[in-house]
Order: sequence, then structure tokens, then C-alpha cells
Amino acid sequence: MQTKLSEILINTIGVAEKDINEAQRMNADRSSRIGETLVAQKIITETQLLKALSLQYDIPLWIELPLDNFEIDFTQQIPIQFLKKYIMVPLISDRPVAADSRESAENRQHPYTVVAVNDPACIHPLDDLVRVLKLKTFQIVLSTKQAILSAINTSYDLGRDSAEQLVQDMEENGSSIISEIEETADLLDDISDAPIIKLVNHIISQSIKARASDIHIEPYPVSYT
Repeated sequence: MQTKLSEILINTIGVAEKDINEAQRMNADRSSRIGETLVAQKIITETQLLKALSLQYDIPLWIELPLDNFEIDFTQQIPIQFLKKYIMVPLISDRPVAADSRESAENRQHPYTVVAVNDPACIHPLDDLVRVLKLKTFQIVLSTKQAILSAINTSYDLGRDSAEQLVQDMEENGSSIISEIEETADLLDDISDAPIIKLVNHIISQSIKARASDIHIEPYPVSYT
């Protein structure tokens, strides 16, 4: 049987029972939850709430997230607005599940998929994320809003860098690309591998996720924007 959050906050975090009762009274006619109310009133910190939720749901708590081993393929499949709305992010990690990010390198394990969430009760969006990414095995961990949002922004920044790399590759190999286009072979046989197709697909994908109404490409002497 799952322990009530209020009991964990009192017995483990040290929240006064009167503060719990007051938060419950305030939430009687609100959609917010007791933990959010206590954080908003500065009775507990977000980290203390996450520690209590970690105990309640038996989910590891990672105060810091690994930012040095990103798998950015998901940025092509999941809109950044979705992740920011529900405050969750998929990562690749090689640290022990129950360990903090300061764990020594020699104790780390093989890389595996982690989904960091801020709210363990946010089940349906998590199910949607897992379904879209076709994750068969993964580990859920709790983390702070700041850590998750930082990881989201870093992931999508890396995704944008990949578009810039595509442009650079095209500029460096312009003559070979032209020769490929001039070949008599049917381009439809293997068109998905053409650098220009990759670039256009990437631009369209990013524009859809950003909800852009127009796509403008401005030519400059040595680059495009």
C-alpha cells in the first residue's frame, strides 16, 4: 500500500502537521496539490518535495542530470513544447540508477535510456512519450524543473547544431553533390540519403515543432539563414 505524501512529509521531511492541514484546507477548492502548495508557500523546497515523492513512488531522485551523453534523435519526433509543458526529458545515461550524478566513473554501468520527470503522477504524457519513441526498456527518475528544462534546451540546441553541420557538409562537398544530381541513375532509388533532402527534412521538422507559419531562407555570401 502506497504511503500518503502527507505522512512522508511529516515523518521524513519534518513538515509540521498544522502546515499540512492548512495546505489541505487551501486545496479543498483548488486544482493544485498539497506538495505544490507547500512549495509555493516556501514551507518546503522543490528538492524536499521530490525526496518525498521519490519515497512515495519508489522512483530514484537525480538532482542533477547527465548533460554529457545526449541522444538527440528524439528531437525529430517530439515537439519541444510537449516536453516543456509536462516537464520531462529522455536521456542516455551510464550511471547507476540509484546514484547521484557525482558517482565515480568506475561504478557506472552500460548506457541505458532514462526518462526524467518532475511529476511522477503525470502518467498519460509519459505513456505518449514512450509510445512515440518506441521505448521498450527505460528507467524513470525524478529531477528538478530547472534540471529537466536545461536538459531539454541542451538537447534541442544540439539538434539545431546538426542542421548547421548539414549545411557545412554541403558547402564543403558541393561539387560532389552536383555530380550526384547530374548522374543518370534514378534519384528516387536512394533519395533519402541525399544531403539536400536531409537538410530540407530537418528544416521542415524543426518548423513544424516550432509552429512556424513560414519558412524563409536568406542567402548570404558564405552561408544561409
